[in-house]
Amino acid sequence: MRTTPVDAWLRLPQPFLSREAHAAGLSSTAIAGGVRRGELAVLARHLYAARSCWSLLSATEAHTALARAAQLSVAGSVVSHTSAALLHGPPRPWGPTGAVCLTARDSTRTAAHDDWRRVLDGALPGDHITVVEGVPVTTVDRTVVDCLRTLRLRDGLAIADAALGAGATVVRALERVRRQQRGWPGVRTADLGISLADGRRESWLESASVGTAVALGWPVPLSQVAIHRLDGAFVGRVDLLWADLGVVGEADGRSKYLGQFDEAWDAERAAAFMVRERDRERELESVGLAVARWGSSALRAGGGGLEVALRAASHRARADRVRCLWRDEAQGELREWCELPPAPRIPRHLLPVNRHPGRRRPVW
Repeated sequence: MRTTPVDAWLRLPQPFLSREAHAAGLSSTAIAGGVRRGELAVLARHLYAARSCWSLLSATEAHTALARAAQLSVAGSVVSHTSAALLHGPPRPWGPTGAVCLTARDSTRTAAHDDWRRVLDGALPGDHITVVEGVPVTTVDRTVVDCLRTLRLRDGLAIADAALGAGATVVRALERVRRQQRGWPGVRTADLGISLADGRRESWLESASVGTAVALGWPVPLSQVAIHRLDGAFVGRVDLLWADLGVVGEADGRSKYLGQFDEAWDAERAAAFMVRERDRERELESVGLAVARWGSSALRAGGGGLEVALRAASHRARADRVRCLWRDEAQGELREWCELPPAPRIPRHLLPVNRHPGRRRPVW
C-alpha cells in the first residue's frame, strides 16, 4: 500500500477541506491514512490540517486560517464580525476567538453549538464586501459597525478606535453603514460606540477602559492630552483626562512597559524607567491633578478594579486647584486650563442600562 508523502499535505492550504485534497489528487483513503499516522489533525468534519505546522500557530493565526476554509465551505458567504476584524488587523477582542463568523444573504443554515462556523443572515450590499489575502470579507466600515453591535462595548470600541487611528475609516462612513442597519440587533450599542470612537487612543486597553468607564457611569474622558506647567515646561502626555474631575487616567498594560525594552531585560534600565514614571506622576499631582493607574485585570468582572482606581483618584483630586496649561497635539498650541473642552455628552437614551439597580455597577 502506497503511503502519501508528508509534503503532499504541506502543499495544501492550511487548514484544508477534504474536497480541496480531492482536487489535488489525494483520496479519502489517503486522508484517513494521514490521520491514522498522526500526520493530519482533524479539526472538524471534512476539515484537516498538517499537524507539524498547525500546532505552531497562535490562537489568532489559527482563527484567521480557519476563516478561509469556513468561507469556502458556505456558498455565498463572506467572513464578517470578529473574524473579519482579525483579518483586517489588530486589536483583537479579549478572550477566546470562538467560531469563525460568516454573513450570507438569505441563509437558512444555522451553526451547531459546537460547530467551527457561525453563519448569520444579513444584507450584503456590494460596497460592503472586500477581499483580504484572497478571502472575501466585510469592509472595515461594515466590520466595525457589526462588531460594535455584537461585542461588549469595550471590545467593539477598541476595534473602532484602531480602525480610525489607522485611517482605515472615518466616523461618517461608520454612521452611513449604521443607517443601513436600522432595526438590526444591537444598533443602540453601535450608536453609543460610534459616539465614543476616537482614533487618538493608542491601545486596546485605553479604548476598552473608556468603554468600561462609560458603562460604569463615568463621563467620557479626553484622550492624549499634553500637560504643561504655567511657565510652559512640559510635564507629560496623559492617556485619558477627566478634566471636570481633575483626574488623569493611565492605562498601564504590560506591553506599555515591555515595549520600552527591545532587547534583553536590563534591571538598571527598568529601574530608571520606573523612576521616570514615578517622577512624572508626582509632577502631574504637583499641578493639582490626581493620577489613577490600572491594568487589563481592572476591567474584569464588569470593571470593578477600574471603578476603585477612578473613585480613589477622584477623592484625592481638587479640580478647582489645578494650575497648568494643556495642549491637544492635533491643534498644537498651549491653552489655559479653563479652555479645556467639556466632556462629550452622550444622549441619555444611548447610555447602558443597569438592570440591577441594587448593584453599584451596571451589568452590560
